[in-house]
Amino acid sequence: MHVSQNLGRAIFFSVFGTLTALPSWEQLEANLTRSNFDLPPWIHTGQITQVWTQLLFTYIQSVTLTELASSFHLIQKWEDVRLQYDASSLNFAGKYVLMDLDKYVMIWTPDSYISNAISEVQHSITKPNVFIRVYPNGTLVKSTRLTVHTPCPLTSQGFPRGSQSCEVTVESYTYSSTEISMTWDQTSPFRYKGEFSTRGLSVTNIKQSSCKDTTNEYPCLKYDVGIVRDFSQYILRIFVPSLFIVILGWLSMWIDKAQVGARTSLGVLCVLSIVTQLVGVVSIGNGLDGVLAIDIWIAVCMLFTIMALCVFAVVHNMKRRRDKAKSKYQENSEAVEGDERPCCQIQHGKLQNIFRVVYPFLFISFNIGYWAYFINID
Repeated sequence: MHVSQNLGRAIFFSVFGTLTALPSWEQLEANLTRSNFDLPPWIHTGQITQVWTQLLFTYIQSVTLTELASSFHLIQKWEDVRLQYDASSLNFAGKYVLMDLDKYVMIWTPDSYISNAISEVQHSITKPNVFIRVYPNGTLVKSTRLTVHTPCPLTSQGFPRGSQSCEVTVESYTYSSTEISMTWDQTSPFRYKGEFSTRGLSVTNIKQSSCKDTTNEYPCLKYDVGIVRDFSQYILRIFVPSLFIVILGWLSMWIDKAQVGARTSLGVLCVLSIVTQLVGVVSIGNGLDGVLAIDIWIAVCMLFTIMALCVFAVVHNMKRRRDKAKSKYQENSEAVEGDERPCCQIQHGKLQNIFRVVYPFLFISFNIGYWAYFINID
């Protein structure tokens, strides 16, 4: 009986004595400057520190065809038993403590960064956009708001149709795989805040992907952002204007052959307009490899506008030669009225009529083949 009482007393004090031994938050906070809480947890526990990661996206936008801008909260959670405290010492709801900015440097935090970022900004208006929550059981949650520009290669030659996959890698800068382990949050690794902004594109999915460091030295996480660009803006800005330019080139064929100034002005205007469109398309696809669908479209439109101008040049030259030959023949010949030499029988009007039909037929045929192929490109 005496032995059992001593055993029960020992168990009671080992359990409840440990709980009562936890310091209050005020005592722990006062001790931050006197203890080495800025050292990694594994130095105290001897075990790998597990870091769970979650991303809260605020917007994803396309800067260029090969660059993606995304703003998100990088939320990471880990445990540090040295920061356990008595929950009853808190006098407010929530049961966690938000650390002051000047206390951040006194505790250890993960040094994660975006390893494939072109540029990266941590927001600091009106205060640094970062917080750390400390829970009584020693769990810490850190949230940092970042805006990151990452490469997003364009692999679809059917641009502006098709989809892209943009890869982003979160990696530890200093600590190796023997010290920390990075994993995605089990419940919801990717979340969206409020009205998620995706100007100029739509996000089809954000999914985890395998991440392996070539040296297997630093832990990392990787995710892919699948995007599809807004095709309508290219329809209104490039395809429709260039279509009207080609139609204007065709309408110039219906102007009387004698109106040289009007036909020349309209033809040159069409060519200059399509050249302006070409400059815009070149600037959009600057730095991309291969021929894109939009390049083929604008090249064919330029070919048709130049064709319209060339048809007028040929018809006008044939008419001028015919008039000159006819005038010379009438001066030097006593032929019977109505008799004409072969030199005076050049059918420039017939040639123009042929092109009035061939021109739209060829362009319509091109459109049928073009859209039938590229509209189905993924």
